[in-house]
Amino acid sequence: MIFWDWEPSVVAGCAALAIGYLAIVRARSLSHMACFLAGVVLLLLDLVSPIDSLGDRYLFSAHIVQHFLLALVIPPLLLLGIPRWLARAALQRTALDRLERLVGQPPVSWLLGVGAMLAWHIPLLFNAALANDALHIFQHLSFLVTGTIFWWPVLGPVEERRLPILVAVTYLFGACVCCSLLGAFLTFGPVGLYPAYLNPPAQLWGLDPKSDQELGGMLMWVPGCFVYLSAILSTVMRWYGSAAAARETTA
Repeated sequence: MIFWDWEPSVVAGCAALAIGYLAIVRARSLSHMACFLAGVVLLLLDLVSPIDSLGDRYLFSAHIVQHFLLALVIPPLLLLGIPRWLARAALQRTALDRLERLVGQPPVSWLLGVGAMLAWHIPLLFNAALANDALHIFQHLSFLVTGTIFWWPVLGPVEERRLPILVAVTYLFGACVCCSLLGAFLTFGPVGLYPAYLNPPAQLWGLDPKSDQELGGMLMWVPGCFVYLSAILSTVMRWYGSAAAARETTA
């Protein structure tokens, strides 16, 4: 049965996140507010809409969509919604500053973001999360947290803590390669890697288990790499704009 699951903890958590943000930021920056609130709304829909029930019970491809949003779409929106002044104020706290300097280092943030994506699609861990609600919740939280950590050095609001252009391009391209390899593995791997989806109801959606797994792999492969490549293009354009502005200033 496909349904909306208005889990109270999810609804309350998203509401608290939005209300807390609005109370702090207020109307100082409408563009920041639009990005952050879009991220919160998308997070709510990702966890309570039929995407969740489809992914849990019927379609592997729907579960991939959910993971894709949690790791590659929602974190960038939340980060783009944080004003620079708010980030600077938060980083004045010694504990937060130390944590940021630790997990914001490229080797650490890259390994956490990419590693979580790869590890959770290992059949043993993926199947265990489907069978255990607590582990499933932890899986979703880990995608969101490690995704935010991954994108921080690229999209973080404190510009001087962002990666230099060449490092950022290498950082994102490496993630794109890993995402492609994972997508290829899922697309061309043997059917039955995730036994929960070997069930007749899935075929009601016009997808047999093989087609469902192939679609999931392609969703990880193509849109996933598109996100990374878009970020590369955006980073290069931002660098070019900054360089052009600097030349005009010194001219």
